[in-house]
Amino acid sequence: MNLIDLHFDLEVIAEAAYKDDDLFESLYQDEEQRFIENEKEDYNYDPRELFDKDNFEEKSDLLDFLEEKEFIDQIIEAFDNRKPFSETKTKELFAEIYQDNLDAMKKNLPAEIYNQIVDPRVYALGFCTEEIYSQVQKFSVKNNREAMQVLDDYEEAMRLQDIPESLMQRFDFRGCKISGWLSQGKDLVFTLDTEKGFTSDNRITFLDVKTILDENIVNLYWAFEELYKIESGYEVHILCDGERTAELILRCADIRIEEI
Repeated sequence: MNLIDLHFDLEVIAEAAYKDDDLFESLYQDEEQRFIENEKEDYNYDPRELFDKDNFEEKSDLLDFLEEKEFIDQIIEAFDNRKPFSETKTKELFAEIYQDNLDAMKKNLPAEIYNQIVDPRVYALGFCTEEIYSQVQKFSVKNNREAMQVLDDYEEAMRLQDIPESLMQRFDFRGCKISGWLSQGKDLVFTLDTEKGFTSDNRITFLDVKTILDENIVNLYWAFEELYKIESGYEVHILCDGERTAELILRCADIRIEEI
């Protein structure tokens, strides 16, 4: 979770001011049931409704749709042959998400806020007092301001650097998954799964690489990048997330970006 949206899914309830096992059990069952209903609705959503030709207002969109007919037919076939919805597995998934929320709140919230939460179990379900909500909201807003300032400073630094415009425009792989990592002599080659990204470029080659920090970003999603011009070429910072957060920092003589 980003530290700028910690308050988005919180709901204020006065009962969160007290630790009450019955309250927790009731909220847990309610949220679990809501989760099951939402998951079941999504699971049983017929893709034919999404791909109905009447849903396309523009002719160009319809043509794009027709070009993907084989892929769409595969989605429909998979839907028609899906296994029955499992309420048991969905409950297990909800329990995992709940536990992740418990762990994340302790990690993400400042101690002075976390220690005021009477029952972390209730907070992990998305409920808190008005006072806690106000403090978490202020914390999120503060983080947002700081994040925007960092972004503004970075963009200003980029404008002052002698980096080719073509490289600046193409070196944006947010949402892409790092699916492959190959060392070739002094070079480093990434292959990318671009399904959730905004580019068709799916291979990056960093030439004559010197690695400064490597936290293993393979199978994680590209979240943010920084690119700096240095005397010997470029310094690259890549932040990835997914099951965990990891960073890669390297220096290289040049960068080659391709669609393969």
